[in-house]
Parts: sequence; structure tokens; C-alpha cells
Amino acid sequence: MTLNAQRDQNKDPKVTEVVEEYCESIHNMTLEEGKPVIAARLAERMNVSPPTVNATINRLKDHGFVMVDEKSKGIRLTELGEEVALSLSRRHRLLERLLVDVLEFDWEAAHEEACRLEHAISPSVEKALTRFLGNPKTCPHGNPIPGSGFILPEEAHPLDQTPIGVKVVLLRITEEAEHEPGLLRYLQEHHLMPGVIFTVKSSSPFRETLSAMTEEGHEVTIGIKIASKIWVTPA
Repeated sequence: MTLNAQRDQNKDPKVTEVVEEYCESIHNMTLEEGKPVIAARLAERMNVSPPTVNATINRLKDHGFVMVDEKSKGIRLTELGEEVALSLSRRHRLLERLLVDVLEFDWEAAHEEACRLEHAISPSVEKALTRFLGNPKTCPHGNPIPGSGFILPEEAHPLDQTPIGVKVVLLRITEEAEHEPGLLRYLQEHHLMPGVIFTVKSSSPFRETLSAMTEEGHEVTIGIKIASKIWVTPA
């Protein structure tokens, strides 16, 4: 029986909300950092204590959701854990599209509401939601919806690597950036969202800030660390 079938029939008690959240976080962090996840970083990401993370990871390992390297202690998802992560990520991003595009929630509120609702969505509702939304490729922040067929352009790169004076198009705001308190609201209020064309006006490594100007004349200043979590493509 597939994970979706199990979830639809509520016959797999091992796939709890905690399991889903941990698998999704490990998946996203692995993509962002390009290496196995360390427990201390996972604790920071999930805002829980290291002992709590260690205990939960041991349970996930026992149930076949993760593998832990004996030497490095790096955490990787198994095939089952990856399936759990992608399933939750898909539901979350579809819900964000519904909340933003149809119900007109702002980005930050939509992200928070999607976190509350994502665990209750069954495969049948997920399919209906996909049809209703027109099979979207990304969430409102530009992150790919698993299973949509979206492919990141080869020329995509982090904003902090963009030279001054170069015009770019905002492609995506990573999941890591979405966890920065108030960032989604700030970017939306300053009209810095996927599809917007803007130019990097200045960069100050000493102050650790970067300034940009959209084609509509909206100026925004963000930290260079945050800029590394925002992806763009040449305009």
C-alpha cells in the first residue's frame, strides 16, 4: 500500500504530524545546505531543544524514515522519509496557493494557515485542489510544488551573487527564508515577489546589506544573509 493510500485510510499510525514536520524540515535543509543535516541545526530550524531532536531522530530511524551516519552523525532521509516530506510539501504549497490566490491572504498569514491545515488534507482533496487551482507549478513564493514538473532554470542563482547594476527577475524565496520572522510580510510590502524585475543598486559587505530597486520604483534593503536565500534569474 502506498503512503497516500495509507494516509487516505488513516491506517499508518507511524506517519504522525511530528514525523511529517521532521521529514519535511530535513528534506528542505538538505537541499539548502547540500549536505546531510546535523541535529543541532535541525533543533534551531524547528525551534526545539537538541535532546528533543535526538530522541525524535532515534524514533524516526527505528521506523525507517531516516538514516544517521555513525561517524559524522549526519541525518539523511530514506526513500520512505523522502516520500513523506514531498507529500507534506506538496499539500503545504497547494494550500498556500489557495489561500493567496483565491482567499486573498497575505503571504505570512497564508504560510501560517497552511502549516495548520496541511496535515489534514487527504489525497482526494489534494487532487481536487490541484485541478481547481489549474495545476500550479510553484507556491506563491516561487518554490516548486513536488510533482508539478517544475524545473529550476540553469541560470538561477542566489541574489547575493548578483553584481551591482545587473537587472534580474525574482524566481523564488526559499523555505529557509520563509522561516525568518516577518520576512515574508516585509518582502510583500516592498513589492519584492516572484516575477518582479529589479536591479541591484548597492551592496555593503561591512554593513551586511544589499539594496535593490524594482522597475516600478520600489526600493528595498535586505541583509546579505537573507539575499543568499532569494533566487533570481537574468532579466
